Amino acid sequence: MNDPHAHDDMPGMDRLVTAGRVPPPRPEVLDATREAVRAAIREAERAEEGGVRAFARSARFTGTGWFGRRTASRTLLTVAAAAVAAAVTLVAVDGRDPARRPTTTVAAGTAHDFLSEVAEAQSAKRADWNDAPYWKIVVDRTTADGSRTEKQALLAHHAGRLSHLRVKRADQRRDRPSAGPGLFPVGTRSLTWDEVNALPTDPAALDKLLRSYHNPVEEPADELYAIVGDLLTSPASPKLRAALYQVAARLPGIRLLREKAADSAGRTGRAVERGEGKVVIRYIIDPSDGRLLETVVIAARELPAVPASSTPRPDSVTGGVPWGFDGLAGRPALHPGDVIERTTFRTIAPATTDAW
Repeated sequence: MNDPHAHDDMPGMDRLVTAGRVPPPRPEVLDATREAVRAAIREAERAEEGGVRAFARSARFTGTGWFGRRTASRTLLTVAAAAVAAAVTLVAVDGRDPARRPTTTVAAGTAHDFLSEVAEAQSAKRADWNDAPYWKIVVDRTTADGSRTEKQALLAHHAGRLSHLRVKRADQRRDRPSAGPGLFPVGTRSLTWDEVNALPTDPAALDKLLRSYHNPVEEPADELYAIVGDLLTSPASPKLRAALYQVAARLPGIRLLREKAADSAGRTGRAVERGEGKVVIRYIIDPSDGRLLETVVIAARELPAVPASSTPRPDSVTGGVPWGFDGLAGRPALHPGDVIERTTFRTIAPATTDAW
């Protein structure tokens, strides 16, 4: 499905829009609905495993956008799930338990101040990549099972060129080509390069639009925080990046860490984080140029060990946390504060060739 607006006309959507205020559903209805949505997602993911997926979906690797945070139902919602989407959005799938949050040292300055300063610096920059043929994202991903993988997304700007999703692990290399233009995951949508840069640069308008793209089985503010991270790896213009940082600055619950943070490549920046459920998502940002250096997923509570398996694992096995392993390997038991997964962005830039 390459049309980013394909499920605007999904059967039953008009009824959701016109339904207005409805009584809250019973807890057992919500539980059954969430399980139905998860089952549909797992089935869709299993169906996609047999071949080259639509490029915007294949790049997830259970991972923010291309390489990190899980984007569970960024394929299709079933009609049955949509029928109760308005109710599901009111309930966080992950429970909240601030007492089990990892200990961090929060800075005297606020995340709002820091992100606003980064936004101001971005707004003064100029883009020099509007005519580039490719957008290149190269990451090193380290997971709790000890595996390390290098991944590269090379996204064609226009039709007529191939996009590539490439994976290198140990002495193995895999390349999944796909017809351009490349697609960038934005919540439940997949946008082309030009569609990304058609997004509004007014922070209020951008916030409103991105919230309309949110996944109804995820808490809206959590999803918006993740969408900002996704778009920071895209060819978003400096003005759009500035608006993204302003959107993030206004989200509740974002914390700025006191100390300078270093990513796994030794680069230093400042870290902001959000999350009080099962995981905390931390972004390390270079304040000098607004680059996203690294995304870190941290356990906020005890998580069970996940055994190796030859089939995809349900939430009942992963504890609702699908990070921390590559492929079908296992994951050790995790304690609050343990790093589940680290995604280091080595390159986020335009490219002129499709070389590995």
